[in-house]
Amino acid sequence: MGEKEIIIRLLLATIVGGITGIERERSNKVAGFRTHILVSLGACIASITSLDLFLQFHTISNLDPARLSAQVLSGIGFLGAGTILKTSNRVVGLTTAAGIWSTACIGIAIGYGYYFLGIVSWLILLIVLYILKFIDSSLKRTKSGKIVLKIEDDNTLPLVLSLLDDMDVESHKLTINKKDNEWIVNFTIVYKDNRKISEIAKLFYSIDNNISIDYCGA
Repeated sequence: MGEKEIIIRLLLATIVGGITGIERERSNKVAGFRTHILVSLGACIASITSLDLFLQFHTISNLDPARLSAQVLSGIGFLGAGTILKTSNRVVGLTTAAGIWSTACIGIAIGYGYYFLGIVSWLILLIVLYILKFIDSSLKRTKSGKIVLKIEDDNTLPLVLSLLDDMDVESHKLTINKKDNEWIVNFTIVYKDNRKISEIAKLFYSIDNNISIDYCGA
């Protein structure tokens, strides 16, 4: 393999990783611009090395040109796992981890000289990251749930009602009753992300730490 061909493959892998990483960087993800460049470049280097070793020594040794690349993908799996975070409500980083793995695969394809496969795969990857994420957001199912507040202090009730008004809680989904010197406020909310529940709870606790909050998903 000539030096010019090696340079072309390395530069192409760098461009693929860089442009792919820009979207992750703009989305404030852990693995961004430089990480994706290094992943694509490293995978390409491994492929070039494997292929060159095979071409040089295949007549005197039983070499598998795919073995080194397979080990690269295993290593990328650990790198991708480092971008996945589990919170109390959800798991984040799966798209970034999948993007890193796909970028490595594209780098491997380019390293072996499969330009058409690498470029077409890269274009599809960009479509998924840049365009389909808007469709993905619109496809997220909305959920509804009932929240019950128990308020002991009479002075707290007007503040809670004012907050509910700011949240645009519909009046027909809101009931207020008093039982045993305690106000019981029931209302239904519609949301897409479970974080919304914890955010709402923090707002009520900021008014009065003694408010009791119960949530039941519909």
